[in-house]
Amino acid sequence: MSEPNANTLEEILARLNAKQRAFVAEYLVDMNATQAAIRAGYSPRTAKSQGQRLLTNADIAAAIQAAQEQRQERTEITADRVVRELSRMALYDPADIVRHHVTKPEDIAELPEDVRRAIIGWSWDRHGNFVLKLSPKTPSLDLLARHLGMLRDRTVLENPDGSALQAPVIYLPDNGRGGESGSGDANA
Repeated sequence: MSEPNANTLEEILARLNAKQRAFVAEYLVDMNATQAAIRAGYSPRTAKSQGQRLLTNADIAAAIQAAQEQRQERTEITADRVVRELSRMALYDPADIVRHHVTKPEDIAELPEDVRRAIIGWSWDRHGNFVLKLSPKTPSLDLLARHLGMLRDRTVLENPDGSALQAPVIYLPDNGRGGESGSGDANA
């Protein structure tokens, strides 16, 4: 949340020119600086560098932060709420569905809330049976694990046989400077 003496969004926006205000509004749509710059009227040819430059402008960064805080308050969507919803989609117990007689959409209301929140759709199969479609657990578990720091993306370079890739050693001639950088002969 904002500090009590921080500038309001309106005060910050008043310090920006029209194109910068448009960039802030467009950036909030999809958080893509390049596309926001294009939609705000910057040249598509320079939009990537313009977008990055605009994000480093203190007033623009403050406007984006203030707008995001207002949106969070307005929508009541917080990081805690998103994590809680992901946990419901990742950790629901299918047995909770079996304990209830679910034969039509109205029956969903009788299910426990955690299970209801894991339902992403329903339909009828070719025999007329009511079918619930549940959130797949793996993507939600993956997001939660990343949030908790349990999974880290990293690139490991290795040879085709799986052994560790060794950094190449390059010997440079000393060019008459008298240093100990080598003889210039890679086999020396």
